[in-house]
Amino acid sequence: MGTYVKRTNRRRYEDRKFSVRPVHRDAPDLHKLCEVLIRLTLQESGQSRIDRRAAEPPDTYRPATVATPAGDDVPRPVEGATVE
Repeated sequence: MGTYVKRTNRRRYEDRKFSVRPVHRDAPDLHKLCEVLIRLTLQESGQSRIDRRAAEPPDTYRPATVATPAGDDVPRPVEGATVE
């Protein structure tokens, strides 16, 4: 058997020449980018506000009370109702 001879048309790394070509593009529309960023921020803050509000009791929350006779003005909580 003979010795292996590499036969290829490729150039060695040292013999290669590299070139870089610029790609010219239009400038980004900053107005649209700012609008999208503002909308995204408002959407995320709105969602977090919804989550926070769902976890807390509403401002108009009243504990369940038992109907009392007309002369008794003190509301009494119902058995088993939680009052915070």
